[in-house]
Amino acid sequence: MNSKFAFILLIVSSLSFSQGTPLDFVNLYVGGYLPWQVGTCLVPTPVENFTADAFFKDHWYVQSYLGDFEWILPGICPTAEYKVTKVGEILQLDYHYVKVLGKYLTVRANSFTDFIKEGKGHLPVTYGLIGGAQRLEVGTYVLGTDYKNWAVVYYCRQQTILKMEKIEVLTRLRNGTDQTKPILDTLKKNNLNFHDFTQAVNTGCAPDEPHL
Repeated sequence: MNSKFAFILLIVSSLSFSQGTPLDFVNLYVGGYLPWQVGTCLVPTPVENFTADAFFKDHWYVQSYLGDFEWILPGICPTAEYKVTKVGEILQLDYHYVKVLGKYLTVRANSFTDFIKEGKGHLPVTYGLIGGAQRLEVGTYVLGTDYKNWAVVYYCRQQTILKMEKIEVLTRLRNGTDQTKPILDTLKKNNLNFHDFTQAVNTGCAPDEPHL
C-alpha cells in the first residue's frame, strides 16, 4: 500500500474515534497540506507569573520554528500581531508574505485572558484555518519570555495518536535579538534542540503589512 495513502487512512481512523470527524481531515488536507503527525504533545513548562497584557500586544516576529499547522503555502516574514480588548479577549493575527502570490496571507485566532490559570503562561487559542473554514482549539504554552525582546512558544493539539504541533522563537524586532542565551536555556529546559529548527526569512518583506 502506498505509504502516503496508508497515513491518510490512519488519520481518518484516528479522527473518527475522537472528537474530530473525517470531515475535519478533509478540511485540513488541501493540496498536500497535512498538519497532523503521529506522536504525542510535549509536557512543557510554561512561565510562572505570566503577564498577559504585556505579552499579547503589538508584534512578535518569528525568527525560527519547528513544525507548522497554519500555512498551506510557505512564505517569508512570519509575524503575529496581538491585542487584548477591554473584556479580556485576546485577538491574534498571524501573517506571512507569499512571493508567488505577491501578497500576505493571514490567519486569525482568539482566546481570553480568563483562560489563564494559576498565573502560568498556558491557555487554549482557537485558530481559523483554511481561510477560517475550520476552527481548531490549540494548546498554547509560553515557555519563556522577557516580554520586551524574546519569547519561545509551544503550540500543540492532541487527537488520539495524532498531534498538530509547532514551536516558535519570537522577537520584538524583525531583525532578531542578541539575547540568545535565555532562548537556548529555555529550549534546553524543555528538551528542545535549536539545531532542529528552521530559520525564518525576515528580509524582502513587502510593504502594507496586515493589521488587526
